[in-house]
Amino acid sequence: MDMREWLSHGSGGDGGVVLLGAPISKASISPSQAWATPAAFRDALARFPTWDAAISADISALPVRDAGDVEGDRLDPDAVAAHRRIEEAVAAIADPGAVVVVIGGDNSLTRPALLGVQRLHPGRAWGLLTLDAHHDCRPATGGSANGTPVRELIEGGLSGNRVAQVGIHPFGNAREHADWAIAQGIHVHALAEVRRDGMTAVIAAAVAELRAAGAEAIYVDLDIDVVDRAFAPACPASLPGGLLPDDLIGAARLLGREAAVEAFDLCEVDATADVAGTTVRLMAAVFTALCAGVAVRRRTAAAP
Repeated sequence: MDMREWLSHGSGGDGGVVLLGAPISKASISPSQAWATPAAFRDALARFPTWDAAISADISALPVRDAGDVEGDRLDPDAVAAHRRIEEAVAAIADPGAVVVVIGGDNSLTRPALLGVQRLHPGRAWGLLTLDAHHDCRPATGGSANGTPVRELIEGGLSGNRVAQVGIHPFGNAREHADWAIAQGIHVHALAEVRRDGMTAVIAAAVAELRAAGAEAIYVDLDIDVVDRAFAPACPASLPGGLLPDDLIGAARLLGREAAVEAFDLCEVDATADVAGTTVRLMAAVFTALCAGVAVRRRTAAAP
């Protein structure tokens, strides 16, 4: 069985994965057709088996449900209505104990998707962990954009010390945005730290920081543009010198296994701009790795 067949034949169940597509691109600062990516992503899953030998994980035993795509923003003047639809769709997911995975679409989806999981699990203190070359702390003076979700969430009430960012690129941000992030108490783990200490140590540190700040549940934003542009040509804002694909795949495995992580998004890929399917296949590999991590989490929880 491959990952596409697994997803297509799944009917859900307790403690599994629910996938939701968010085909939006109107809020992208750089021209993008990221609305095309959820369908391309599902097709790319056929390239991957449901066995992850790296952690001896059998994904085929993991319950899954494909909730389809929310209505995108191609026919709308902007992304405002689509953002509302994303929040409502996430909040309506009814699979008990499921890990929610939202496939974008541009990175503006992180704000409504996190608001949706907060409604889905009311009363929990949430933290946000991003793997991203960028802080996404631009002021939303012109409305929500793919460069504004972290700032919008903090200005909307998310405590800055419940945000951790991994893989921030030295050339990825304006100084004023980096200064704003530090001033809010965001835990910033730059690209150089990942190279020095390794992804396992950095992810452990970031999760510990969020827990110490009182986060009971964690939302993970996996922006594919954190990866070096050579491996992510379909990300409008990817940069030379970013993470290697294995760094992001390894992080996804680790975070899939983490009990506090209850939702992910994968975003910022424009499938129409890809080269030989490089970026879309990377996105599919990252999803496969996080599902393998969830499978190990579920197996461990069921062990006597």
